[in-house]
Amino acid sequence: MIEGIQIINPKWQYVYVNDTLTEHGKYSRKELIGYTMMDKYPGIEHTEVFAHIKKCMLEGQPHQMVNEFDFPNGSKGYFELRMQPVLEGVLVLSFDVTAQKQAEKYLKDTNVMLDEMVKQRTAALELKNKELEQFAYIASHDLQEPLRTVSNYIQVFEEDYVDQLDEEALSYLKSMAKANNRMTTLVRSLLDYSRLGRDKKLTRVDIGQLVSEVLSDLQNAIKVSGATFKIGILPILNVYETEIRQLFQNLIINALKFRKQDESLSVEIMAEPINDSWRFSVCDNGIGIAEEHFDRIFQIFQRLHLEDAYEGNGIGLAYCKKIVELHQGLISVTSTLGKGSTFMFTVPNLKSDE
Repeated sequence: MIEGIQIINPKWQYVYVNDTLTEHGKYSRKELIGYTMMDKYPGIEHTEVFAHIKKCMLEGQPHQMVNEFDFPNGSKGYFELRMQPVLEGVLVLSFDVTAQKQAEKYLKDTNVMLDEMVKQRTAALELKNKELEQFAYIASHDLQEPLRTVSNYIQVFEEDYVDQLDEEALSYLKSMAKANNRMTTLVRSLLDYSRLGRDKKLTRVDIGQLVSEVLSDLQNAIKVSGATFKIGILPILNVYETEIRQLFQNLIINALKFRKQDESLSVEIMAEPINDSWRFSVCDNGIGIAEEHFDRIFQIFQRLHLEDAYEGNGIGLAYCKKIVELHQGLISVTSTLGKGSTFMFTVPNLKSDE
């Protein structure tokens, strides 16, 4: 039998043991039969297992437990014990679960170690993000003052010396003012990017209603572009509302901006459940993106087109990526140059803060 069997009489003597029990207890039959449990395992009368056997003996009721056993040689074993009364005293069936318990302990220790590693890395990442935010804030704040100074001097120069400047000099001033304004916009964008998600709070949001509101806010731009929209059934989720609103707004503006001039723009916004998340897609028939630029477009201040051709500061999709990651999701794009783009992102149904 794979189970150990022992019978203990009311005097706590071993009156029967099988071969498996001798393997479990590391004592031979000759070393056990006729001896008491206290003879072989001094102090056992103060243990939980002894209390269970005694209770079974006195009350005549079966008992079951898992016992951590300390052998005389210092090693440990784990046994599932099933006790039941018999005429001779108490019969104890023992199942060696040492390997299972060791595996559980290893798994528990490993999980504890991994949890600690995750905590340490999360803390390090949070510290790094905080330092980056502080750097971005300080850099943006410190840069804005000299930019304002340059802008003021350009304005004064134009007002006081405009009659003394020829067309070439005036064009230089205009170029300087334009560059200064662009730099100011980039600095403000960097500052906004560093603040993104700082005061986020999960709330339950009807994504369909939110998208409708975004489209309403962009009504003039949509009318100018002549775009048509097809909106699927969108879920109600626990999200960071302000950030999700900006995410959809950026993707829709992106579609409006990079439309074809010789074809009517159509945009589809859909969603489907994927495991414990929702996968959203924003699909357009615009100018498309070359495959080699798929990763680059989500990086901050990366532009694929000249500013004269398409306005923007190259941060919109970087915003989108950061917002999706704030929601513990992923964002990607599939596109063919000249045939439109589909931006896909996942949003888990996070537990509400409320």
